[in-house]
Amino acid sequence: YTDGAGKQWYQRRVRGSPKVLKMKIVISFLLALPGAYCDDVKSLLDTTYTDGAGKIVTLSDLSGKYIGLYFSASWCPDCRQYTPELVKVYNKIHEDKNWQIIWVTEDHNEPDSDNYFKEMPWIRLSWSEKATRGKSM
Repeated sequence: YTDGAGKQWYQRRVRGSPKVLKMKIVISFLLALPGAYCDDVKSLLDTTYTDGAGKIVTLSDLSGKYIGLYFSASWCPDCRQYTPELVKVYNKIHEDKNWQIIWVTEDHNEPDSDNYFKEMPWIRLSWSEKATRGKSM
């Protein structure tokens, strides 16, 4: 944990449950939305994202793709364990199955978020949108 708040969040939301990893896999796939057809979802996701190279990606760039929302943080041990597994699945299906993941950070500071994102091949919600749009997702 990088701070006391992170530890408290982890204890409240995760509590070291052995089922967390399996639940995150299920949740990630349940959140997959084909093309964001629902108006409420579309308005929620209608913002700009960035990839690992800093390229801007818009919702219209994601048209026709399955979209998964992934909430994690660098200070979360279960997230650190799960992320490499999700990367393996993503790398296998993202082109063939028209799949994209949007990462929404739960980190407490931008440098930790930036460093953790380097391990991910997908796109992310910008740090500046985390406090507003990220809390609505």
